[in-house]
Amino acid sequence: MKEYDLHSHTTASDGTFTPKELIERAKKNGLKGIAITDHDTVDGLKEGEKISKELNIEFIPGIEFSCTLGDRDVHILGYFIDYNSKELLEELKKLEENRNERNKEILNKLRNYKIRISEEELKEEAKGKIISKAHIANVMVKKGYVYTRGAAFKEYLGNKGVAYIKRKNFPPEKGIDLVKKAGGIPVLAHPKLISTNENEIKALIEKLVSLGLEGIEAEYGSFQKEDMIKYSELSKELNLFITGGSDFHGLNREGVDLGDGGIDEDKFFKLKNRKK
Repeated sequence: MKEYDLHSHTTASDGTFTPKELIERAKKNGLKGIAITDHDTVDGLKEGEKISKELNIEFIPGIEFSCTLGDRDVHILGYFIDYNSKELLEELKKLEENRNERNKEILNKLRNYKIRISEEELKEEAKGKIISKAHIANVMVKKGYVYTRGAAFKEYLGNKGVAYIKRKNFPPEKGIDLVKKAGGIPVLAHPKLISTNENEIKALIEKLVSLGLEGIEAEYGSFQKEDMIKYSELSKELNLFITGGSDFHGLNREGVDLGDGGIDEDKFFKLKNRKK
């Protein structure tokens, strides 16, 4: 169990715990600090910060930007952001509109396969403003179109699925820039998940460092120990912060609990005090 879990998702995006429930679980699990890093939204941060103060647990306002570089998904985490930043909120509104447009296209494609899901059903499933493919998959399971979420992604929603629609994400350098303009620290999420080619990952990280990247999520919960060591060493080599987290999604990512990934107090305070 780690002391500071810096990667978690609530009902504001594709998690199943409300911000209040998530903070309460973090406290129950013995964490000293927790970051809420919902996908492309800050909607859960105000409530999360309020409950954290009540429960005396350190709260880190965060976000996870879904970015694209070529054909690669590259996620940029932002820590200690000002979630009232006007520029940030304007860009998040655009992302929400793009996501909603893609969802409509996916639903239209699914109708070609006699899968009928309404936008109202998705809104009910999502709870928050961010509606993701995970929510579509959940509704497909509930309505009996597929037996599992995995099957929904494999057959329909994943990048090889028959109803796949590519998102209009912005490049990682814009994610980095937005985090910095909101007063935050930009960090590359789960680097190993970007590619199977380690040389490609290292080259990407070096490029992102030149664009303002300040950290690597080296202690990601599902990484093997050798991966954590490798990315921690790379972080030190490039003078970057080392972060980590569980990537908790509640019931949408079974077998993962808060504290399964994260960092110790020493690494956390280096990040908080911005001392490498």
